[in-house]
Amino acid sequence: MQPVNAHSLVTRARSGGYAVPAFNTNGATYAITRAALEAAQELSSPLILQVYQPNIAYRGFRYFVNQARTLCEDLGITIPVALQLDHGKSADVCRGAMDAGLTAVMIDGSHEVFEVNVRLTRQVRALAQPRGVTVEAEIGYVAGNEPAPVSRLGRVPIADTPAFTPGKTDVAEAVAFAAATAVDMLAVAVGTVHGVYRRQPDIDFALVEALNRALNVPLVQHGTGGVSLEDLGRLARSGMAKINFGEPFRYNAIRYFAELTDSMEHLWHAWRIDEAVKDRLKADMKAIIQALGADGKAP
Repeated sequence: MQPVNAHSLVTRARSGGYAVPAFNTNGATYAITRAALEAAQELSSPLILQVYQPNIAYRGFRYFVNQARTLCEDLGITIPVALQLDHGKSADVCRGAMDAGLTAVMIDGSHEVFEVNVRLTRQVRALAQPRGVTVEAEIGYVAGNEPAPVSRLGRVPIADTPAFTPGKTDVAEAVAFAAATAVDMLAVAVGTVHGVYRRQPDIDFALVEALNRALNVPLVQHGTGGVSLEDLGRLARSGMAKINFGEPFRYNAIRYFAELTDSMEHLWHAWRIDEAVKDRLKADMKAIIQALGADGKAP
C-alpha cells in the first residue's frame, strides 16, 4: 500500500460536490484505524487517516504508518488512502511526520497573529513541496482544543451544545492568507468548535458558500462533534472538500468498550471486545461517508 497525496483527493471532491472523510485514529488506535479502512473500502470511498499531535506521542508516527500499511495489505484495501498529521504545532513536528511517511500535514498557526501564521505555513510548505506532501493550514480559530482548567476524572457528561460562541473566518483575511501561503487545503471556522456535544446547530452555511466562491483552495471543516448527518451533507454540498472527525470516535470507542465489557461474552479477552467496538465504529463511519456523498467516489 502506497499512501496517496491528500491534495488530489480533496481537489477531486471539491469539483464533485462531496467531501472526503478524514477520520482521526486517536493516536493510531487499532479499532478506529481498522474501522475506517473497512468502512471506506466497503463503500468505495477515498479516505484520509489522521493522527493528532498530542495523541500520537504514545505510539509514534512510524507506528501509525506501519499500522496503516499492514492493515491495508492484510485487508486488501484498494481505495486511495492518505495519512495526515492533524494540528501540528511546529515545523519540526511536521518534518518528523513527513520523515515517517505521512503524506499530508496540518500546520496550525490559527491561534497566532496573521503574520506568524503565514510565516509558519510558508516554512512548512517549503519542507513539504520537494517531498510531494500536502499542507493544510487554518485561518479563523476553531476553538475547543484548549487544556481543561481543572482535572476531570472518570466519565464526563456530554454537553448539549458548546458553552461559548464559535468563531468565524473573515473572507477577506482568508483570501489574503491563501494568496500569501499557496497552501493546499485551508481549514476555516464557520460556527463549530472542537469537542464532544449532542448538537452543534449554528453552522453558517452562507459563510461556507462565500468562502468557497472567494477561494481557489479546497476547504476543510473541523469541529464536527454533534453535527447532524443532514448538516454534514449540506457542508459537503456547500463547499467543504474535507471534513474531519475525531472527538466522536474517541468518545464512542470508550463508550462502546465500557458497554460491551458488561454485556458480551468475552471471557476476559480484550481483543473480542475490541473487535466488537470496531464493528460499531464502522457502522458509524459508514453513515458519515454516505452523508458526505463520498461513497462510490474512490477513483
